[in-house]
Amino acid sequence: MSTLLAADLDIAHTATIATAVLAVMVVAVVGFVGLGFYRARRSTAGEAAYRDLVERVVEAESRTAEATAATAEELGGLRTELRGTRDEMAEVKQRLAELERLLSQIG
Repeated sequence: MSTLLAADLDIAHTATIATAVLAVMVVAVVGFVGLGFYRARRSTAGEAAYRDLVERVVEAESRTAEATAATAEELGGLRTELRGTRDEMAEVKQRLAELERLLSQIG
């Protein structure tokens, strides 16, 4: 009878150990699945934030390109005005030189 009792105790110990191992394995699997869901959710949120950032960068680049084109156009206009002013100054210098020549002849 003692061998039967010892066998029952060994089975009980084995069942207890197996139940504990099974519980730890279930908890580990649930933990890993939960971690996977958490990482997937964070990845999706990060991707959405990245897409928003990319959209804002594209909008900023288009505004910058428009502003650059407008600035280039304004600079072209200023360059034309500057050439006109330079031509006028050359004409004024020429007239002034002629006036000085005439004044030197008179006086």
